[in-house]
Amino acid sequence: MESYDHGDTEKITGKYVHVDIDGVDHRIYYEAAGPSDGIPLICQHTAGCNNQEWRHLLTDPAITDEYRVIAYDLPYHGKSVPPVGQDWWNSDYRLTAEQFVSTIVGIVDALDLDDPIYMGSSMGGNITLELADWHADKFRALIGLECGAHSPGFYIDWLDHPHVNTTEVNAYSCWGLMAPQSPESARRETMYHYEQGATGVFKGDLYYYSVDHDYREKLDQIDATDCPLYVVNGEYDYLTTPEDGRAVADGVGEGSTAVEIAEIGHFPMSENPVLFNAYLAEILDDIAGTRSTKLPDTLTPADVAVELNEQAPRRVEADD
Repeated sequence: MESYDHGDTEKITGKYVHVDIDGVDHRIYYEAAGPSDGIPLICQHTAGCNNQEWRHLLTDPAITDEYRVIAYDLPYHGKSVPPVGQDWWNSDYRLTAEQFVSTIVGIVDALDLDDPIYMGSSMGGNITLELADWHADKFRALIGLECGAHSPGFYIDWLDHPHVNTTEVNAYSCWGLMAPQSPESARRETMYHYEQGATGVFKGDLYYYSVDHDYREKLDQIDATDCPLYVVNGEYDYLTTPEDGRAVADGVGEGSTAVEIAEIGHFPMSENPVLFNAYLAEILDDIAGTRSTKLPDTLTPADVAVELNEQAPRRVEADD
C-alpha cells in the first residue's frame, strides 16, 4: 500500500458519465486509476453505501500497475444523484434485479469497456449470479464477494423508520459483520461510509438483496465455462458464509470456483484493505492464467504474507 507525504496527490480521477438505463438518462459518478489500456476491473459497492469502499484498491499500485480499476456510485448513492428525467420522489426507492443488471451493463457500455472483470461485494456479490446468467458475454470474469444464492431477512422496515436514527443504526448494523481483528480505523471508516446514505436507500437496496434475488433453484441455469465465476466469502461473514459460497460454486459447476478468505468479514475491501488486496491479487493471477498452482479452497494471511492485528479479540470454537 502507498504512503503519502504532505502535498502528495493520489492517482485517482473522478468523472461523470451519462448512462441510458431503461430509456432514462442517469448521471453516474465514477473514480478510476490505472493505465488507460489496462484490463478494466469495475467495482460495485455494497447496499446503501458508495464507491469510497474501494478507495484503497484505487491507490494500490500492486493492482493499478496492470489493471484499470473503476469504482462507480449507483444512482441514488454517493455522487450519483437520482435521474432528473423521473419524478423519483413520488415513489419509494426499491432496487430490483433487472434494474441492477441494466445499470451495471449500461455503465460498461457507456464507458466502452473491453472485456472487463466485474467485482462486487454483498448485493454486488449476489448480482454476479444474474450477470453470469443473463450477460456472461459482456465480461472476462466475475468476482462475487460475500455472494450467496439467497440472503433473506434483511428487508426490514426499521432500517427506514421515522422513529429511528437510521444514519447511526444502519452503520452499527454493519459493525458486527466485520472481523474483530480487522484494523479498527478501517472498520470505523466503513461505518462512516454508511452514515452518508440517503434516507430509504439502504432499505431499497435490501429489497434486491433479500427479496428479489433467489437463485437457489436456478444455479444450473448458469454457464460459467466461458466467463469464470469466483465466489469469494469471508470467514467472519455470517450473512453469506463460506459454506454458502461453496454451495453456489457446486450448484453452478464447471467454471465456478469458491474461495474462503480467512480472518476477514462482509466488507473485505474496506474493513481490511491490505489483507483483501493481497487476496485479490491471487484471484486476479488465476484469471490471468499466471498462477502455477490451483487456488486453494481457503486463502489465509500466511499465504499472502500479511500480519494480523494480534491484539484484537479472536473467534473461538464453541467447544473451546
